[in-house]
Amino acid sequence: MLRVLLPVAALAVCPFARAQVQQSVYDDPSRTLYTHEMSGGPMLHAHGWGITFQYGKYVTAKDRHMFGIDIVSMKHPKEIKSFNPNYQDARGYFYGKLNSMLVVRPTYGRKHRISEKVRKSGVEVNYVWGIGPSLGLLKPVYLQIGEPSFPYQYIITERYDPAKHFADNIFGRASWFKGLGEMRLYPGAFARFAFNFEYAGTNTGIKALEVGITLDAYGERLPQMAVLEGEDYNNQFFPGFYLTMHFGGKSIR
Repeated sequence: MLRVLLPVAALAVCPFARAQVQQSVYDDPSRTLYTHEMSGGPMLHAHGWGITFQYGKYVTAKDRHMFGIDIVSMKHPKEIKSFNPNYQDARGYFYGKLNSMLVVRPTYGRKHRISEKVRKSGVEVNYVWGIGPSLGLLKPVYLQIGEPSFPYQYIITERYDPAKHFADNIFGRASWFKGLGEMRLYPGAFARFAFNFEYAGTNTGIKALEVGITLDAYGERLPQMAVLEGEDYNNQFFPGFYLTMHFGGKSIR
């Protein structure tokens, strides 16, 4: 009888024991099945758009060290597109704009899981914070200038000068790549806080929507716009909201 009961008892206990081990792995925040994750995607923010790439290293099942980089455009709120009314083929330009601004943000932060998915069609909620340098890159604006006066006899390309270029002699904007070699670096600092909603249908996939706030701060006003009629509208601080789509995956032990 004992020889019969022992195998039966073992068969009954094994599934329960295996379930307990699996449950302990998921419930214990000090253990994780994942090693790292990588994702990236497009970003929209209050002053423009860009792209982001993020790498996360799991510390526990809920916490990750995050390393990443953002590259975003930074428009000035006073940028209003203008057109030369005398020429239909003229390209639009932003009157008074001295420099185009691009920002590169190497970032370190943390990602913490607030709630996990209860099923594959569910949503995992995380909060994210990050800090790092904000590298403001300002490229001078070049315009196509009509000479000598309307109707123009020829068009030349010049760097925008508010003392000599006005609405009556600006034909349109030149190529964005013109003046790329004259780009100037303005170092600053960056911080973000956001909520991340991950909704991928697989355990190792990442599809997420991230919504948050950012702040880029610099040691001086950045000369995006010309000082016209004594008004300086240039900014030193750039707060804003942002929205990012993340696509990527997680690696399992």
